[in-house]
Amino acid sequence: MKTCLAASVALVVAAVLASTSMAGRAQTPNRPAPTVRPAIDGILAAFEKHRLVGLGDMHNMAQQEDFFVTLIRDPRFAKEVGNVVVEFGAGAHQDILDRYVNGGDVSYAELRSVWSDGVGWVPTVTGLGYANFFVQVRTINLSLPPEQRLRVWLGEPAIDWSTIKTREDFMPFMSQRDSYPATIIKREILAKGKKALVIYGAGHFDMPDMPAEFRVKGLQNLVEDDYPNAFFNVLPYWGFVEKACSVAFEQTFRDWPTPSLAFPVRGSTIEDALRKPGCRASVPNPINVPNKTEAELAALRAKIALAEENMLSGMNGDALLYLGPAATLTRTPQEPSIYLDAAYRAEINRRNQIRGLQLLPNAIPFEPNAVAPRPFRP
Repeated sequence: MKTCLAASVALVVAAVLASTSMAGRAQTPNRPAPTVRPAIDGILAAFEKHRLVGLGDMHNMAQQEDFFVTLIRDPRFAKEVGNVVVEFGAGAHQDILDRYVNGGDVSYAELRSVWSDGVGWVPTVTGLGYANFFVQVRTINLSLPPEQRLRVWLGEPAIDWSTIKTREDFMPFMSQRDSYPATIIKREILAKGKKALVIYGAGHFDMPDMPAEFRVKGLQNLVEDDYPNAFFNVLPYWGFVEKACSVAFEQTFRDWPTPSLAFPVRGSTIEDALRKPGCRASVPNPINVPNKTEAELAALRAKIALAEENMLSGMNGDALLYLGPAATLTRTPQEPSIYLDAAYRAEINRRNQIRGLQLLPNAIPFEPNAVAPRPFRP
């Protein structure tokens, strides 16, 4: 009897998952082709109609970090935009960064605190490309008169880690990870009639398909409550779990230049290519919710999986950023002091303990091919 019941539940779960997946991936004939432009031209054009361009950061993708730098080095960016709000910097150290990017003397330990004293990164910001971003801003600014220089706003809540001893001390700062940058954007950018590039993980932008009971107001929602339609969001293409799906997508759009911006996503042929049956941008991480039947839980999991798929695939963006075939995308190298500076490493491990996270390994494992770039997608 128990075996039959289990089999029945399994069939219900499979049916719900399949029906939700197919509903979200139904193919529609005769969609128009997207408009495709060189990526920088497309992003600067978006600023003509929107005060904010949200650039979804696929954390630690080397090619995307290179693109951030290429974009801000374009002379038009400082002239037409001038501001960048970033997730990979601690608001407590805004003064240190301001001093550094305007040519002041800053020690490496001070500068490192800018990217390492955040709240939400696990275990901390380790990608070397993020440190390089600040170096590039300084280089750009030293070639410009003070009134034309770039301003980088640090979006992580202002936390003083020396005062954080317990998880209870830490958690209130986690709840500020969207409200803190939203306040900066509204007060320092929009209220003053300015524009900004907002570099944040895609989960901080609108997720319209998330079930209501799991949907929270993210950075974009908090800003647009007061400034409707302020954002134009750009999310990156990074391929599919199934390599054949990546190859098929790239073959379909083989004429796109690298890098390029393609828009719109929804309603164009990009939508069908991203929602092709059997192709996944990620593997869902099933959630458990109390007081749900197996069928209700299966339906909820399927909806959440679809919402996360739309976020990670690029479906939620107004435009798709194409940086090349998925197989060519690589991980940025690690900022070396994470394993060379013993005191720094010990402090990161202390924070991990407070947060209930796994400690860093005692030794860095030997990797024969460590000198070669590592593929971004496993």
